[in-house]
Amino acid sequence: MKWIYKGSLAILALLLFMLRNAFQQNLKSQRIQLHAAHRFEPFKLMFISDIHRRKLNSSLLEDPADVVIIGGDLTEKGVPLSRVEENLKMLSKLGPLYFVWGNHDRSAGEAALRKLFEKYNVKVLENEGVNLLGQPHLKLVGIDYFSYGKNSIITAFSDIAADDTVIFVSHTPAVFKYVREKYPADFLLAGHTHGGQIRLGKFGIAEKGRLTENSGKMELVSNGYGTTKLPLRLGAEAEYHVFDIHPK
Repeated sequence: MKWIYKGSLAILALLLFMLRNAFQQNLKSQRIQLHAAHRFEPFKLMFISDIHRRKLNSSLLEDPADVVIIGGDLTEKGVPLSRVEENLKMLSKLGPLYFVWGNHDRSAGEAALRKLFEKYNVKVLENEGVNLLGQPHLKLVGIDYFSYGKNSIITAFSDIAADDTVIFVSHTPAVFKYVREKYPADFLLAGHTHGGQIRLGKFGIAEKGRLTENSGKMELVSNGYGTTKLPLRLGAEAEYHVFDIHPK
């Protein structure tokens, strides 16, 4: 019986540790350089994805940014709209907000979300590219989660020139390979995978989030800020990112 008691305590301790991990707030900051045929002014970009059910911590306001990108799954079914509004209100204090749809967002009520986006001046990127910070050759391109087809990406890049500096955002990194090979994207951002969320050493249902360089292009897959279903994390810390971006 003694070993059962000790085993139960060990399991409880592990669960509490995983619960604590799920509600941590880890800032990952880095200076990066992007290809620039036309020089742009350096700027700070915050990327946060997969907030799901979490309430943002006000300490985010200590990390100034010129641009804030929400990489999908801002919310999910069952999350009070008031919590979503508080999160948007907080992020809007940092800078211009941009958003791409994740696989859970619409289940929370698309019409209600669009009203909040309008209230807080959130630009929803739905297979399109826009100028960033008034710099004509600095572009942000985003696609809708439910538009995996090649046509959505073609549409999104339709007004992008080969010599533009391009930041591409998609909720899922599944499209990275295609975009990297076919389009002029210099920095690719995504979330969705939660880094596997619960990992046993090197093993998880998805790769751990990371920033990499691939064929001269920077790629970020974030572990995300929140969780869905189980509020537990192990080996894939909750995170958000602030990048200090300079022309190369």
